[in-house]
Amino acid sequence: VLRRVMRESYSSENDKGFKTLCPSLRPVVIVGGGGQMGRLFEKMLTLSGYQVRILEQHDWDRAADIVADAGMVIVSVPIHVTEQVIGKLPPLPKDCILVDLASVKNGPLQAMLAAHDGPVLGLHPMFGPDSGSLAKQVVVWCDGRKPEAYQWFLEQIQVWGARLHRISAVEHDQNMAFIQALRHFATFAYGLHLAEENVQLEQLLALSSPIYRLELAMVGRLFAQDPQLYADIIM
Repeated sequence: VLRRVMRESYSSENDKGFKTLCPSLRPVVIVGGGGQMGRLFEKMLTLSGYQVRILEQHDWDRAADIVADAGMVIVSVPIHVTEQVIGKLPPLPKDCILVDLASVKNGPLQAMLAAHDGPVLGLHPMFGPDSGSLAKQVVVWCDGRKPEAYQWFLEQIQVWGARLHRISAVEHDQNMAFIQALRHFATFAYGLHLAEENVQLEQLLALSSPIYRLELAMVGRLFAQDPQLYADIIM
């Protein structure tokens, strides 16, 4: 009953809005905000009362103006271009918080530290952008610089219902090789084999145990999402 009450509470806030923990924050700029994860963070930040701007590929000629007064810049782009995009960022305000959402952490974190002298934070949301809510989801974070400046943002993510886990960028990448890369590769190989064998999925589902049906659902979920994302994670 308690779990249901908590879920419905988060769902209600997800529709109506969340508490604003840093009302004095200047505009948040999401680089790649047109992508699925970028749109999710735009939604959550807007529901929390923050002003959000989007910086996409066609906006780079105006990038300096867009970030000139930013209080936080979040880089949410495909993994294989994350470091390149960070390197292209124009100078940010000294107190601006620079954040990335990539599924690998060490390279992007080092790129952010080199590109910006202010607060730096690496985040890895351990869920897909189709989740719709952060309730009970895990968000991994890696300290870059000046954690006291971004502590409020971690607390804001907790207000959204997420569970935070701190780890170093190097340890994160070592663990993700097993948690994500190997798991996704096995799921991809399994799905590819099913496709090549031209199996009758309805029959498989009818004959399957709940665990096996869950495994088939994971195959379907992987193949329904952005192929570039999973290619970046696996390779």
